[in-house]
Amino acid sequence: MDNSNGKPVSRRTALGSMGAAAAIPLVGPAPEGAPLDGPARVVEGKVALVTGSSRNLGRATVLGLARRGADVVVNGRSNREAAEATAAEAEAFGVRALPFLADVGIEQQVSDMVEATLDRFGRIDILINNAAYRGSSLITEMSTEDWRASAAANFDGPFFCTRAVVPGMIENNYGRIITVSGLNSFHGRPGWAHVCASKMGAMGMTRALASELGRYNILVNHVVPGAYVAHPNPQSIPQRRIGLPEELANTYAFLSSEECSYITGQTFHVNGGEIRY
Repeated sequence: MDNSNGKPVSRRTALGSMGAAAAIPLVGPAPEGAPLDGPARVVEGKVALVTGSSRNLGRATVLGLARRGADVVVNGRSNREAAEATAAEAEAFGVRALPFLADVGIEQQVSDMVEATLDRFGRIDILINNAAYRGSSLITEMSTEDWRASAAANFDGPFFCTRAVVPGMIENNYGRIITVSGLNSFHGRPGWAHVCASKMGAMGMTRALASELGRYNILVNHVVPGAYVAHPNPQSIPQRRIGLPEELANTYAFLSSEECSYITGQTFHVNGGEIRY
């Protein structure tokens, strides 16, 4: 990572002087034989279903929850090898992991995934709607198929998954549901009308469900990540850098725990201050 003078800076400098208590844990497999004494296991004994979690930021999210004690479901759409590899990494933290391939935009596949999770773990406490469709097409060139594909992943998927897990959460009087959006839904972006529309629809669903499900101790929130892989101009971000995957995973872990017991219906921008209205 470069500073404003173009010189490389360390990870510690990039994060600032956070102190030991606020140190951000690395997300990754535990070294063989190492004690599992990383961050507090604030979701110990919980079961988390994270959609779109076999690779990239979804993988970081799964590993962050596993590191904190949650059994996890690793969901991918078609890459079984990646899902199984991430599940194996999660199990290195002493938890159970279930890799499961399902297209969240297909109702029956979601039902099968939830049923398999309940058969394996007996409950689902945490749902993170992370799977997404990303594609670019100007409105004059956008096909109905493009529009429907975006709606299926970004809007239908969170609906199908949420509807499937809520009955069990109501029965257990506990639940955490987090739906993931993106900066483009707030900024607007040419060629992304279908993505922005579907993502903002999911945010509206979050707010409605927070009101509907709060009485059952089911908290429903919305997270807007920023740049974590690349950015054309990191210096335009107030923190002058792109994010680290574990920083996003930390947010999900907090919102999945008892520590956020009076927070629901909110949107969290985890993007170094990049959001603008």
